[in-house]
Amino acid sequence: MIGNFEQLLDAALQVEGKRVVVIYPNNDETFAAVKRTLELKLARFILVGDENIICKKLFEGQQHLPNIEVVVEPTVQGALKKSIELVSHKQGDILMKGGVDTSSMMKAVLQEDAGIKVGRLLSDIFILEFPQREENKFVMITDGGMTLAPDLKNKVELINNAVEVAHALGNPNPKVAVLSATEFILPNLQSTLDAAALSKMNERGQIKGCIVDGPFALDNAISEEAAAEKHLNSPVAGKAEILIAANIESANSLAKSTTYFAGLRLAHVIVGGKVPILIPSRADKSDAKVLSIALGVIMSEYEHKKTTRL
Repeated sequence: MIGNFEQLLDAALQVEGKRVVVIYPNNDETFAAVKRTLELKLARFILVGDENIICKKLFEGQQHLPNIEVVVEPTVQGALKKSIELVSHKQGDILMKGGVDTSSMMKAVLQEDAGIKVGRLLSDIFILEFPQREENKFVMITDGGMTLAPDLKNKVELINNAVEVAHALGNPNPKVAVLSATEFILPNLQSTLDAAALSKMNERGQIKGCIVDGPFALDNAISEEAAAEKHLNSPVAGKAEILIAANIESANSLAKSTTYFAGLRLAHVIVGGKVPILIPSRADKSDAKVLSIALGVIMSEYEHKKTTRL
């Protein structure tokens, strides 16, 4: 099982030939991530954007860099359209945001004629390393980037997408905690009712490949001491590996707090489409972008093998 970021990088390095299509790269952190990825020989790149910016920022006087193809599209909208065409026609394996805003990018990706949707909900899976854990240090948080106010049906799909990422990382039966403000079921708090329903659906085989329980407050989802103090008898309590947040605000804030308050490393990927999609924040450091690329490589290979088996 891949249980930390060093193992993630090692596993991704065993996968050869994945092509990352970057939409209009134009900032230093993106170019630093591209350079580091190339140094690691982690992936190849198709950079779609302004040739002058790319040459100035990346090539720095060199005539050519191996494993890089530049597709000239001088405008952001032109680069976005061309990048989507490349991945939808299987000329790229991973789609990554550069200097395009996330809302414009995802609006284009979600168009029916874009060729990215495959009938599933797209959701963003954020991964951090929880240093207090000895074995699998990964904790996933979803969905802080796509689904604004997930209902019960959406939350089933959020769980399925996150579980797929866990399976790709070698975790065959991840523990899923459905979060709320409390561990009690309250009739006037919908997130607690959803959590109880999801737990029962998992118990009856409607949600597979994982163990689901809830509702949980954050403390008793990830802290065994907090769970014991509240006498919670559950295989998930204190040991959660996937956190399903009530809405996009709580998921996004929770995920970002791990970076800005705790200084933890991160990676995240959007799954549910034809290819993995990376939407790193422009404020993300190059390390987060490299780790997200590694995660995208793992997910691309996992989907390829799954499709081949079918």
